[in-house]
Amino acid sequence: MDIELLRTTAADAAIAALAELTGVPPETTEHDRHLTALIDASLVPDAQWQHLIAVLETGVAFGMTTTAAGAKTVWLRIQLGETPRP
Repeated sequence: MDIELLRTTAADAAIAALAELTGVPPETTEHDRHLTALIDASLVPDAQWQHLIAVLETGVAFGMTTTAAGAKTVWLRIQLGETPRP
């Protein structure tokens, strides 16, 4: 199977899982062969945080940012396409 197709399928699966966890689709952007998905952490029920962590671990990076107003945003970065070889 094509590597890019696998990565796209992984990105679609992560986006679907994040939407299921929050009840709304994540905000997404693509840049430099990466997709970044953002969600409002307050929308994730307490009982679902372990599932959220499992989804986040499917990416190449993830984290949480907090605004000055106290809003928390969880982000996930997923690589699209093949990993460049040295």
